[in-house]
Amino acid sequence: MSRNTLEDWNAYYASGEYRQHWDYSHPSSELVAFVAAGSWPTGAAALDVGCGAGREAIFLAGQGFQVTGVDLSEEALRIARDRAAEAGVHVEWKKGNALELPLPDASVDLVNDRGCFHIIGEEDRPRYAAEVARVLKPGGRVLLRGCRGKQWEDQPFVLVTREALERHFSDAFDISPVLPVQLITDSMPEGLNANLAVLQKK
Repeated sequence: MSRNTLEDWNAYYASGEYRQHWDYSHPSSELVAFVAAGSWPTGAAALDVGCGAGREAIFLAGQGFQVTGVDLSEEALRIARDRAAEAGVHVEWKKGNALELPLPDASVDLVNDRGCFHIIGEEDRPRYAAEVARVLKPGGRVLLRGCRGKQWEDQPFVLVTREALERHFSDAFDISPVLPVQLITDSMPEGLNANLAVLQKK
């Protein structure tokens, strides 16, 4: 699914190295705005795919969503559980692969993807798109953000472009305009050059 192995991901979280790359103290402004601008049913179901240490899943739970956070890394989920307990919210944390999501068909109103799609190789992206479509209810939405261009020499990300989104999602989704954003982390206040799109299941 990515250039990193499961052992790599667990090591990043167990050692605390993740804090130097992609951790953040507060939910992203783009997710906050998306939730505020949306019209969501009471108790809407949300999936945070590639949830990592859980910051955005915890935010969604605090806003009344019934949240499932899925990640490959047991170490990430351990940190996420501790954070959720500290925040006093309930999230269902599940160890799983974005290419084989551990959720029933048509069970989710919102999928949050902050940097998951951009670590998935081109050969696996059709499976990712199919899985997201499978778990979403008709009319359900995806907030998807990922790297839009080369920012440093050894960058591992697969770009998220209009062309990539149309190639993999257009059969099952309507795709919003693709907007440039900066994905801010605690260690990278200038942000990662990224694209954002909202996908709505047909």
